[in-house]
Order: sequence, then C-alpha cells, then structure tokens
Amino acid sequence: MKKRKTGFESFAQVFLIVTIVVFVFGIIMVKSVESSYNRTIQKLQNEIDTLESDIDSLQMQKQELVSFNRVAEVATSKGYTYQNDATASTTGAQQ
Repeated sequence: MKKRKTGFESFAQVFLIVTIVVFVFGIIMVKSVESSYNRTIQKLQNEIDTLESDIDSLQMQKQELVSFNRVAEVATSKGYTYQNDATASTTGAQQ
C-alpha cells in the first residue's frame, strides 16, 4: 500500500527544490558579477600601467630639456650669452 503525502510534505519538497534552484542561480550570478568586476579591474590596471609609463617618459623628457646644455643651447639660439665669471662666492662667518 502506498503512503499518501500530506500537504506539508509536498510543500516542503517543492520549497526545497525552489530553494536549491534559487541558490544555484544566485551562485552563478555572483560569479558572473565577480568576473565582470575582475575584467574591469584588469582594464583599469592596464590603463594605470600605461599612464605610469607615460609619466616616466615625460619625466625623462623634462630632465633632458632642463639640462644645462639644452638651456645654454636654447639661450644661445635666442641671442643670450652665458657669462662664466658671474659666479657667486661666499665666505665663512668669523667666529
């Protein structure tokens, strides 16, 4: 003879199945969002690396442009002269 299920047992069984399905879909959704965030983070990290490389390159260019030889060359081309005897000197304080 077959035992008949009560209303509570069938409700519990349906509730369990629905809960498992929702849990599985929730896990899939969380992993998808995490993957999306990881891709975004990777793109931003690549952009940061590129910008840092550009900054380093610009700093090197700046150092080259402000070197004494470069400044003297530009000054000469503009008609300015550099006088070497215009050097300041200091004397020590007397005790």
